[in-house]
Amino acid sequence: MTGPHGGDGDRSRPPARRDGLPGWLRRLLQVLVLDLASTVVISLGVTLVHGAFWLNAAVSLLVIAAVTAGLFAFYPDHAHAVMERVSRALKWGGAALAWWVAGAAVMALVLLAGVGVHRLGERTGACGQPLELRVLTAPETLTPLRAAAAEFAGDGRDDRGCRKYSVTVVPETGPVPLYDGFRLLWRRSEPADERHSDAQQLFGPQPDIWVPSSTAEYDFVPKGAGQAGAAEAGAAGAAKGDPLFRPRGTLGTSPLVLALFTKAHESVADPIAAPIATDTAALLKRFADAGVRLRAIARPIPETSTAALAVTPALYDATPDGDDREDERFAEPADLVAPDAVSLLCRFRQQAAAQASEPPDDIAVAVPEQVLHDYDMGRPLGDDRCGAVDADAAPYAAWRLHPYYATDLPTLDYPFVQVRWRGQDTRERDAAVADLRRWLERNPLTAQGFRDERGVIPPANEGDAAHHYLSRLQSVVGNRVMPPVVGLQPAEGVQRTLDRIGAARPRIPVSLMLDVSGSMGGATPGRDGSRLARGTSFLRSLVTQLQSNDRVSLQVSSSTAPAGSRETFGNVPQDTASPDQKSAVASRLQAVASGGADQPLSDAIAAADVGSGRQNIILVTDGQSPATNPGIGSRTEWLSGEFRDRHPGLRLTVVLTGPAACGSAPVRQIVDAFGPDGGRCVRLTDAPEAEQAAELLSELR
Repeated sequence: MTGPHGGDGDRSRPPARRDGLPGWLRRLLQVLVLDLASTVVISLGVTLVHGAFWLNAAVSLLVIAAVTAGLFAFYPDHAHAVMERVSRALKWGGAALAWWVAGAAVMALVLLAGVGVHRLGERTGACGQPLELRVLTAPETLTPLRAAAAEFAGDGRDDRGCRKYSVTVVPETGPVPLYDGFRLLWRRSEPADERHSDAQQLFGPQPDIWVPSSTAEYDFVPKGAGQAGAAEAGAAGAAKGDPLFRPRGTLGTSPLVLALFTKAHESVADPIAAPIATDTAALLKRFADAGVRLRAIARPIPETSTAALAVTPALYDATPDGDDREDERFAEPADLVAPDAVSLLCRFRQQAAAQASEPPDDIAVAVPEQVLHDYDMGRPLGDDRCGAVDADAAPYAAWRLHPYYATDLPTLDYPFVQVRWRGQDTRERDAAVADLRRWLERNPLTAQGFRDERGVIPPANEGDAAHHYLSRLQSVVGNRVMPPVVGLQPAEGVQRTLDRIGAARPRIPVSLMLDVSGSMGGATPGRDGSRLARGTSFLRSLVTQLQSNDRVSLQVSSSTAPAGSRETFGNVPQDTASPDQKSAVASRLQAVASGGADQPLSDAIAAADVGSGRQNIILVTDGQSPATNPGIGSRTEWLSGEFRDRHPGLRLTVVLTGPAACGSAPVRQIVDAFGPDGGRCVRLTDAPEAEQAAELLSELR
């Protein structure tokens, strides 16, 4: 007998649920709850190790959903059984779970609020000091590298808009000073003695990045003991050698060219001639055949300009007589001597602005194509020496230089070299250097007047007026003048070229004399710093430019030298101008101080360390006064007679720091005592000391 609730079928039916949800919906919700809970737990665990929470959560949810779907599709009974057991556990722990979830939510809100306040404070606070990167490069490449560095610093900002980096680009002083700089850990000279080792003067901030003109220049500088395998050693190798160099590719290329001013160019230009001559000899013959009689090729001083050093072998080999001495005189005219290409081109730009003369049509200028581009396009040149000009204005257009090319003229390749110094090689600095290198790969210097690494002129980007592409100069001077592609002729070894130049030049012995009396501590008229500081700067520049087979000595003079100065920082006897001898002279110059009374100029000259044969005395002084030079008449008579008889080949050059002039007494009487061929006086001008030292040395040679 059965009742309304009887029967076996009714007893097997599960009791109805109070929530009234269909079974399939209840199962789906249970699956979703489990999947989401599992996703949160797994994502939190993974985020502690790597990645972002939301990315981990999305990946985890997809994986768990796929696994769950597979279980229900292939093992439905087992999946339903698992879900029932989980549901019963959640039913009994529901209240506890609800309180736990509520507490977690409150804590999450508190944490989020704290993080938000912290982030808001970071964003509204003042920016910190950006990390400074120090870049060293040739004077010719200052303009393009500074422009690129400014863009890099502007682009490198954090989430708050603060600049991450600042970049300082400074000029190098040439391969020879650079050799000593890296050898002495970026100091100007060896210490005069152990007691004064802390008085050494740095060249400047030790560079993080060095961009030499060529790989040959990089190969020339001394490397630390741990340099071998430096690229593989990484930061761990920094302790093996100081500094540690790491080349990281080239930033672009620029061929060396011989350039003519417009008047001479109009005579030589030929629309059907090949834009690249077979060699420099053929190029010079082309000039001569067109009626251009060159009296000289203006080339900077090789000791202070890697570009000039690189072009010298081609200039020597261009003449059929093979006389390097004649070629050297042809390549370094005394009236166009300059320490670097920027100084030379700045002189032309200043002459153009003054409109005092016409451009010379009897000289060619040997410079890199890149700096010629900057000059012709009116860009600033070098270290703030020449500002931007309107290159199309009549005065500057008349002084435009037109490049000529030859296959034996080398191409500069500008390697990017990271320099690591002990104590400064931090992860942050290393990352900053890497960021700059990557930025330069995305924004290459082909937008700043360089060719690419294959020697190709890249096209200018449409509408990009903010950058300076070489193709724009090509459109000015003509495609038949500037070849689209040049061969990558490497520069010869630096030491080999220096030896060849040394053999071609006449050797000169110089006895340097420096007045260190108290008056030399006075201010220089119209200049910052003392007369002594300017005099020592001039002499340091001169010593830097001496070649290894020259001879040099130093003598300081005052009637009563500062206490201990004669003992510690006294004279340097004359010897060959080797790196050690030049370093010793530089050390003494660095350490001198003004003090004591004036020593009569005639007495100082009489005590000079001069040998036999042709000798040169270079006396740096402020001029003194007749009162400190009593009996000047008898003294000059002795100098012109007995003293000159004892030293028949002696020449005297008085270099005045001011305030006295060359016509003032007693300077005029002292110079006249050596006669018109043996005595001269020059006064330091506002030009850079390196340039004035170069002119003086050229005249002495």
